[in-house]
Amino acid sequence: MNFRNVLHVISWILALLGGLMALCGGVSLLCDEPRADCLALLYPAGATLPVALVLGLATRTRRELSRRDGLGVVAFGWLFASLVAAVPYILSADVFPGDPAGAVFEAVSGITTTGATAMRGIDGAPRSLLLWRAFTQYLGGMGVLILVLAILPFAGSGGMQLFRAEMPGPSKDRIEPRMASTAKCLWGIYIGLTLILAVLLRLAGMSGLDAACHAMAAMSTGGFSTRSAGVSAWNSPSIEMLLVVFMLLAAVNFSLHYRLLRGDWRSWVANRETLLFFGLFAFASLATAVMVFRADPGGGGFLHTLRDTAFTCCSLMTTAGFTTADYDRWPVLAKGILVILMLMGGCAGSTSGGIKLGRVQVAFAAVMREIRLFMQPQAVLPVRMGGKPLEEPLVGSIFAFLVLFFLVLLAGILAMLPLAPDAATAVSSVIASISNTGPGFAAVGPTLDYAAIPSAGKIVLSLLMLAGRLELYTLLAIFLPAFWRK
Repeated sequence: MNFRNVLHVISWILALLGGLMALCGGVSLLCDEPRADCLALLYPAGATLPVALVLGLATRTRRELSRRDGLGVVAFGWLFASLVAAVPYILSADVFPGDPAGAVFEAVSGITTTGATAMRGIDGAPRSLLLWRAFTQYLGGMGVLILVLAILPFAGSGGMQLFRAEMPGPSKDRIEPRMASTAKCLWGIYIGLTLILAVLLRLAGMSGLDAACHAMAAMSTGGFSTRSAGVSAWNSPSIEMLLVVFMLLAAVNFSLHYRLLRGDWRSWVANRETLLFFGLFAFASLATAVMVFRADPGGGGFLHTLRDTAFTCCSLMTTAGFTTADYDRWPVLAKGILVILMLMGGCAGSTSGGIKLGRVQVAFAAVMREIRLFMQPQAVLPVRMGGKPLEEPLVGSIFAFLVLFFLVLLAGILAMLPLAPDAATAVSSVIASISNTGPGFAAVGPTLDYAAIPSAGKIVLSLLMLAGRLELYTLLAIFLPAFWRK
């Protein structure tokens, strides 16, 4: 690994974070917030920007990034970004007093778009800090390094290494010949959809800041809200409908949005992963609505129940983590469906977390192929997706990812069992963290938060959030001796 290359890219990340902290500090001044709240953002901005400048000048290079450099940039870049993002929370004494682990947890949750919060009294928190919170998840949604790739002057063909290491999902679609152009297109679509949603939410009744923060939260599938009660604070069907539509768009492969803008609408509607995604959403929403309504027929009527279940299924399936209903009170089978949705997540190439539906499709097709081979050992049966045969190394890598995912999940549960108040909290907090969903069940349910989790538990969950967002391999690779050899 070339440390000069890695540190140079990290200097750009630090510069972006420092600039956004300064912007939020300026908002604090405009809102006439207490001096301490303003300085909690301006002090780290004033420290981060000079460090980024010096580091960038000291590590200038013309060498392109290797694959190992790309892994190093992503792994260490996200770790450094999480620690830097935590500084405003630490300096803002009213938010996490004497709890640096809680501040780091909040920062990691934002950067990884998990949306799990340990912050209590959100309604009374400084508006500038809530804006910073929204910015962290927005950068993490499309990927801070993909944004850097759009403006990085030296990446060259090595930019593909950053894209492969950071972009979630089994497929990495290059939608333009140059990686910098691909990054600009992805971020252009991302910002454009966010601006449209922010305007619509403002028209639907939110304030300007609330609309901006919730638009960033929905498109990044992060789920941080500016209210302690979450989206239910507005009790608005129109706001919920808008969020559902844009959460679904955010959980679809962004390369399909690009093709749609270029007039190729057939690729959008014919994509099997996308069709399965919308079909599962519709089925889960209706099935859980029937279960919840049968368990509590006096809860406001079937349509009101369907409104709650559709929003909840969308929020958890896209791993956004917004809440409007206390789904911890739903029937056990309905909660089981929600857990499956959390683990599966959205489509490859989207901002959502989880395993990704594309991998689930390939794994299911491979299992069906093995069953047929058991009956017909001499048959030649390639695994097919969309009518096209898949290469065996790709199928093997997907099965390896699934095995690794559930091994890490199991290890996380074993680590959390002695740290959580009960087994349901331990298991659901790990699932919610590694899938980057946010809220879980029991003590970390939709109406509660992670503040009561001890510091050691917050650190374990923070590592799981990073591992889940970087899809395991990128973060785990730095622990291998081969990664450090020249």
